[in-house]
Amino acid sequence: MLLLIGSVISNFSFGQEDLPKDFSVIKVGKRVVVSWTHNFPSVKMISVQRSYDSSRYFQSIGAPPDPNLKDNGVSDPNPPNDSMYYRVYVLLDGARYVMTKAKRPMVDTSGVAGSYNDVNPNNNPPSQTADFLPAGFVQSKYIFMTPDRYVRVELPMDSRKYDIKFFNENYQPLFELKDVREKRFKLDRSYFYKAGYINFELYANGKILEKYKLFLPKEF
Repeated sequence: MLLLIGSVISNFSFGQEDLPKDFSVIKVGKRVVVSWTHNFPSVKMISVQRSYDSSRYFQSIGAPPDPNLKDNGVSDPNPPNDSMYYRVYVLLDGARYVMTKAKRPMVDTSGVAGSYNDVNPNNNPPSQTADFLPAGFVQSKYIFMTPDRYVRVELPMDSRKYDIKFFNENYQPLFELKDVREKRFKLDRSYFYKAGYINFELYANGKILEKYKLFLPKEF
């Protein structure tokens, strides 16, 4: 269901560093990637909203699987045109909320495209040959470490329901992401506690799609 949000009504205040004013809206090929960093201690929901107008008629187009990740993003795979406006809506405890000002997309000039493109000519993640990987280790094409030391998740662009379970090197459970809706996102490093191999299980419609591991470098 689309969420319609009108004008902002705010009865509270936060420090300027809390509100993700400097979120980015980048055009990557045909899609638009909206990413941000926030410092809220607890978030109930974050959604990315889109409109033809800079101040009205915004509709929700997506939300990250875990809103409490400090560094995250959402992609818009099918924007109507290159002049749409995007903003980030943050729902906090007590029905309080804040939102950013609206922005139009900028053309990618920072290499973000390497992480978000749907097509990879070698069918491998961009960091496949990175020097921080152990010799001979081949990364998953679905869940892998990138040069900026974040764990990237890139799921098939289809309608299947995806669940991901993460385990430590001894296969003790770490955490689980259920019914993942966003196909392209990154996970904050604090989720994994320490360096080394992290085992994972990726499920599609309840069936195992991949059982493998990723490697977190020592400086992680």
